Amino acid sequence: MDIDIVLDSHLSSQELTDLGLLAEQYGIRTVWNASYLDGRDPFTNMAQLARESSRICVAPMALNGYEMHPFRITMALLTLNELAPGRVQTMIGGGGEVVMGLKIPFKKRVRYVRECLEFIKGATTSRPFNYDGELFKIENYNPQWPTATQPPFVYAGANKPQMLKMAAKAADGIFISDLSVNLARNCINDVLGYRQESELDSDTFRFNNFMAWYVYDDPAEARFEARRWIGFRALFRDYMMKEFINDNEFQVLLAHMPEIYAMAPNNTDRVDGVPDELLDRCVDKLTLTGGVDDLDRIIEHLLEFKAIGVTEICLELKNHQAHGIKLLGERVLPAIQ
Repeated sequence: MDIDIVLDSHLSSQELTDLGLLAEQYGIRTVWNASYLDGRDPFTNMAQLARESSRICVAPMALNGYEMHPFRITMALLTLNELAPGRVQTMIGGGGEVVMGLKIPFKKRVRYVRECLEFIKGATTSRPFNYDGELFKIENYNPQWPTATQPPFVYAGANKPQMLKMAAKAADGIFISDLSVNLARNCINDVLGYRQESELDSDTFRFNNFMAWYVYDDPAEARFEARRWIGFRALFRDYMMKEFINDNEFQVLLAHMPEIYAMAPNNTDRVDGVPDELLDRCVDKLTLTGGVDDLDRIIEHLLEFKAIGVTEICLELKNHQAHGIKLLGERVLPAIQ
């Protein structure tokens, strides 16, 4: 199992490049750069790292067809792939905070993701390329300038049944997020079953699980940050949460979601009306949090994901990114590969 990292799009291009080159030295497979409403453009922000690196993959995420036409996504991916030949990846999803911030309605979500995947996959591999979808169309796309022999690798962001069934046939891999070992196992088995039914080979198909990483020298600081950002771990997903909380506790979280989200900008880890123990339980079940002395426990948990077929773990590094990269390269990666 490989390790990917997610770096914040609020980092400058130079900061992103310095951390990416450090990650390359430590054997990290891919640097992902998130696309936030108030962040930098991930394609432009990764261009310097793409040029200066030699092995590590570069990957903008999470892209979608609501806010960006798949033709523009294709052009941007092919351009980045010119800077880092064969080392470009991306994840196509159903939209998040940017789509919500732009007030674009979430309609035909599975179709949007499917057509976006089909368009991008086709436009990066076929010449000339034609597509006549319900949502997106193109005729005779035949650029002559792309020279990389290996096209961008395209994941689909999918956790739930309809999206998983579609993505199993349309994408190069599945990108799940914040799932427990049990839920991840179910996703992987379902996808492999769908591919077998369609007589598709799965030898190169990949499963990536996104998780938040808060492993610092100071365990108290790590837990503070994990609690502060816990609202962004999709606490509203009942199928995830009810593995470890009851119905009443779930309703408490839903009733306080605005305040839970506000913990991050307000730099606090407490919400009136939400028990500290409940927030701690969410941290323990949905993130990788602790001090350096907790690494053995965290490694054992990661090995559980490896055993069920996860091919890479994608870890979001919020603070102390260089420290996290060194820990991953020196302690974690040798134990899980």
